[in-house]
Amino acid sequence: MQNRAQKLGAFLVSVLALVVSVNIAPDAAEMLLARGEGDNAVRIENVFACVGGRSVAMVRNGSPEDTANYDVVETMGLVVYVPRSMSFEDDIPRIVTFPRRTGGRGAGVPNTRR
Repeated sequence: MQNRAQKLGAFLVSVLALVVSVNIAPDAAEMLLARGEGDNAVRIENVFACVGGRSVAMVRNGSPEDTANYDVVETMGLVVYVPRSMSFEDDIPRIVTFPRRTGGRGAGVPNTRR
């Protein structure tokens, strides 16, 4: 009976899990704040780019149109919208910057599980 209860408990934790923390590299926070659209909101998107041979979820400025399926975390002066449909290594999204092939820098989450 205990094994069944443990499985149920683990299932409920996975279903009800909320992202309560986001790790943002200082240079990424600075770049995103500088690009801000007034509300300092950014969203992690289920859109991926290949960076150094690794798949990275993109981070864009602005709030999502429909916020119902997002967890919201405020940190380092930013309001970060994290899609509930995504999962992350160590359960905490890590936002970093990377060089774009077209020039400039982008922001992404390299520890997204696919």
